[in-house]
Amino acid sequence: MKELRKVIYFISFPLSFIGFIFPIYASSIGANIIQIAYLYSIFSIISIIIRPMVGNLIDKRGRRIGILIGTILYTIVNIFFILAKDFKYLLIGRIIQSLGASFLWISVDTFISDISDETNRGKNFGLLNQFMAKGEWVGSIIGFTILYNNFTDNPFKLIFTIFLITSSISVYYTIKKVPETINLKKEYKAGNIKDKKQLKYFLGIMGILSFITSLTAPIYLIYLQENITKDIGLISFLFIPASILALFLPNIFGSFSDKYGREKIVIAGMFINAILQIFIPFNKEYYSFMILYTLISIVVMFYSPAFSSLIIDFVGENKRGRSYGLYSFASGIGGAIGYMAGSYIYENIGNDILFYTKGILLVVMTLFICYLYIKNIRMNRKMEITRIEQ
Repeated sequence: MKELRKVIYFISFPLSFIGFIFPIYASSIGANIIQIAYLYSIFSIISIIIRPMVGNLIDKRGRRIGILIGTILYTIVNIFFILAKDFKYLLIGRIIQSLGASFLWISVDTFISDISDETNRGKNFGLLNQFMAKGEWVGSIIGFTILYNNFTDNPFKLIFTIFLITSSISVYYTIKKVPETINLKKEYKAGNIKDKKQLKYFLGIMGILSFITSLTAPIYLIYLQENITKDIGLISFLFIPASILALFLPNIFGSFSDKYGREKIVIAGMFINAILQIFIPFNKEYYSFMILYTLISIVVMFYSPAFSSLIIDFVGENKRGRSYGLYSFASGIGGAIGYMAGSYIYENIGNDILFYTKGILLVVMTLFICYLYIKNIRMNRKMEITRIEQ
């Protein structure tokens, strides 16, 4: 993992800042809410198309080439954001960003799969999240410092120029430091999906979960402006406690998932997250929302490494496999629909109802997953008893 540290650290500088400021940036050059949702949806659609090709490439040419292409594409994205004058520039930039994300993160995930086994996979995914969090933290400090101190008449141009430099550093470290891991594993462990029925359940659950979690993505910042504070500087401070905790908690929580069982941690984490989502509309006072958002972030940090590891447990370690391809397709479609549905609900039905909907749907899905988990345990026990009796 140490070989990836600087690559992930430097390439992550723009991620949180762009994720946070993108709706405002898009709006500032004339994009409306539906167009912003379209920019989010196109990201998922491109990922669906490109990921199978990425899988084939990194299996034939290696993980290192996928990471290199990903970092180069992420670097190019900053150029389009520097030059952006209208919606078309953002659209092209978003398409390139989706291509870069597909190449980079599927290659990084496969790299981690190559160097991991069941005993340390959660810990390694936790380390990945931690590397990202450190880069995102520094990048956000740089971005918001420039944005709110009037260093230039065009702060976004300066910010993305700096991100262009840090992304280029990531490309350099990819070339110089990242080893090839394709030959570390001669055989991949098969996933837990044994038949079409299990595959159907799995794909349905992943698609619906992706749909639910994507509902609030395009409008989150707009919601904060309309309900918490219009001051972007104050909004940025809302995320500081969670960002600090993200510097060290993911590694700790990743170890928990390896030790205590991924399924239990995912179910518990998702359920708590669902309940907290429902409470968002009740916490429109600045500091109460900060506390609630921090709690949500801690919970997500708690189960995210376990969730990432669990996906590999189900689809298998070979990311070229049919199960993983179908998983990517299901989650991508769910995300694309979720972005559009969330924006429509927010604009035409109500902003609070969107968070109620997200929370309630998450509760229902968590209970359903819990039911399947308990059913599977009972089935395995019966099979074990039958085997012993024979």
